[in-house]
Amino acid sequence: MSPQPTSQTSVLDGGRMGTLQFRWDGDRFTHRWEFESDGERVSLTSMDAMTASGCCTSPPLQQIHAQDFGDGRRVIFGVGMAGRGHWSASFTLVPELESWIVELACRSPVAPTWLGNTYQADDRWVANDNQGGLQRLCGGKRLELQPIAPSSRVEMDAGTIRVLPQQILPGAATTQWAFRLRVLD
Repeated sequence: MSPQPTSQTSVLDGGRMGTLQFRWDGDRFTHRWEFESDGERVSLTSMDAMTASGCCTSPPLQQIHAQDFGDGRRVIFGVGMAGRGHWSASFTLVPELESWIVELACRSPVAPTWLGNTYQADDRWVANDNQGGLQRLCGGKRLELQPIAPSSRVEMDAGTIRVLPQQILPGAATTQWAFRLRVLD
């Protein structure tokens, strides 16, 4: 029996920081960021599939909850399960940092062969050498996707962006990784 969503969609409108939308798709939520500047629109869409070894290409979130905090932060929390892994995530809009901060974790009784987030993107994202991340122009703005060190790294290949943990811990363990999305003038 497939899990049932708590709602079909959830949206956080970050104004100039873009919009994050979660949508129920099959047995989990997928998510998509959209950024717009000077008539140009850029999106990052989560790709939710299985690797050849049976691992999820993005966290399989089956429950989400949106919450606003008094200090201005707006968060979508998510949890889910797939295979032997238990997943948690937070997608936080932090206005004072002009950033989305994304923190993820997977608890598994054995080391997974693959963990990370996978996004469909266009081929205009390029390396941002001094930070180990990627950047892309969007109209008059610059988007940056940065791994939050030391736990994470970013890779790009043929229109696919992957945010990965630096290391998958052996045996029964919880592995964490994180990244930041920024919109700069």
